[in-house]
Formats: sequence, C-alpha cells, structure tokens
Amino acid sequence: MKKMTVRLCGDLFDYCKSYGQVIERFEVLSLFTMTDGMHSEVCKFTIKEGIPVDQIQCNYVSNLIVLKSDGREFTCLVKGTFSDDITRFVRTYGSKIEHPIVFQDDCLTFSMVGNPDDFHLFVSDAAEKGWGLEILSVSDYDPHVSGIFDILTPKQKNILLESYHRGYFDHPRRINAGELAEKMGMHKTTLLEHIHKAEKRLIGHILAQVA
Repeated sequence: MKKMTVRLCGDLFDYCKSYGQVIERFEVLSLFTMTDGMHSEVCKFTIKEGIPVDQIQCNYVSNLIVLKSDGREFTCLVKGTFSDDITRFVRTYGSKIEHPIVFQDDCLTFSMVGNPDDFHLFVSDAAEKGWGLEILSVSDYDPHVSGIFDILTPKQKNILLESYHRGYFDHPRRINAGELAEKMGMHKTTLLEHIHKAEKRLIGHILAQVA
C-alpha cells in the first residue's frame, strides 16, 4: 500500500468556497462520518479578522458547537449536510482519505491510502474535473507510522505541517523562520520552540519503535 499526499487548488467544492469567504484556514481534526450525505466532524477554524464565529455556519452546516477558542482560532464540533459534490467525492474516495485534511489559501490538502490503480483513478478524475491537482508526495504506507502525528500536540502538528508546506524544510529553504513566523502570526522564538519540540518528539518516537 502507498500513501499519496495531494493539494487541490482548482475548481473546489461549494462547501470549501463558502468557508473561504469567512475563514483563513480550517483543519479536520477527526475524520468525518457520513450517512446519506449527513456529516459530523471536529474542525479547527482560523476566522478572518472581524468575522464573528457564528458566520462559520453555511448552507452545509446546521449545527456548530464551539469546544475551544483562542483568539481567532476555534475548535468546533460541526454537523450538517454535504453538498452534492462533496457527497459524491466522499462516497468515491472517502474510505481512502487520511487526516489531516486542511483548507487554506483556497487549497485543500490531504492524504490518500491505496494502490497505484486507486491513485491513477483519482488523478484522472482530478484532471477531468479541473481540481488543480498537485501531488506533494508518494510514500510507502505503514499504519504504525501514519499515526505518528498523534504524539504531537495540535499546535505542534499544525506548525510542522505549515512549515513543511511553505518550504521551511526544503534545501535551500523557500522561507526562513522569521518570514514563516510572521505568516503564522507568532514570534520567531515561539515558532522555533514548537518546531524543535515537535522534531524531538517525532525522532524519539521513531527511535523507540526501532530500538
């Protein structure tokens, strides 16, 4: 089995477009459940400046319960009904999708688990539907390694993923720590502290598995 991490930046779903008007970022923290188009999940939202949290609700969110808030960040239990395009997408690919699932800058990023035939079908469908597919990585899938993010705090995981996607770990780097910290709205020292703690936890976990 393989894992393919992708980003869609083309003609995105109505569900994402609605959120894009009021939020800067949302992440599905727990995988959604779906029955006949109904969904429920725990999401973390970063809302745009001056937008009240109740505007996170849209045509496809009938119930939103704030579990935790920190400035413009809100962790919420979300329930509602998917749009038709999301329902079709989940029925076709949902069993293969792994979190984190992140929507930011009008792009949706997530991972899929499957075999080359599964990926070929997805890539073909993405081209046909104009999803603006970018394949970020393809790697061997190990369910023990796939759960490695569980050892990180949500903050560490978010910062690590954002750092990776913005090119902080590239060589040469596409963004430095100061620029990254500014984009994420935090002090450079705080950012580096989170990254170093996350790296230490990940390395310690990996070494413990092979020791």
